[in-house]
Amino acid sequence: MRFGAISGCVLILMLTHFTAAQSLPSKIRGYKVYNARVLVIIAADASVPNTRPDATVRVLDPKITGVSLFGATLEIGAEITALKQSGSVDFITCHNLRVNGVTIETEEYNYPFAFKEGQMTMLPTPAKITINIANIAKAAYKELVDSKKDWIVTGTVFVFGKFKKFGFNFKRVVPIKIGLTIKNPLNSPALDPR
Repeated sequence: MRFGAISGCVLILMLTHFTAAQSLPSKIRGYKVYNARVLVIIAADASVPNTRPDATVRVLDPKITGVSLFGATLEIGAEITALKQSGSVDFITCHNLRVNGVTIETEEYNYPFAFKEGQMTMLPTPAKITINIANIAKAAYKELVDSKKDWIVTGTVFVFGKFKKFGFNFKRVVPIKIGLTIKNPLNSPALDPR
């Protein structure tokens, strides 16, 4: 089955080359694993390889939505274009997500949405990422001594959904390996104390 809605991931979210799953079980949470060719790019990246993936995900710039004693929360939106089929996404999860080597937590994305072949679909609501208190000191230290203009994001995003083929819906989960560079949201002019 061809994937179309590797929607969202977004979130997540975020790589500039094609991905495929490694050794995974044949089913995850009752959904059959399907390896799709998904191109994940950042919003600012104008260069798109001249190939035809099953889907493309354009990750929008992250925004800091909260900082507290317990951690920092970022939100990331995405635009998804399914190029080979229609369907719907039930939910999205992330595994081993890291920013510059620091482990981050993501909420399971439980905002179902539908997508149509050849049409761009926005995530209904941005995905939330949290850097918790255990890792905030490590991240803050790295940011103070070696602030990066860009962040390297790695991990795996799993998109669970139903994809249409020959008039039938098939439950599938599409794993997406992430490995890309995004702008550091802490370098935002809005956060500049001057």
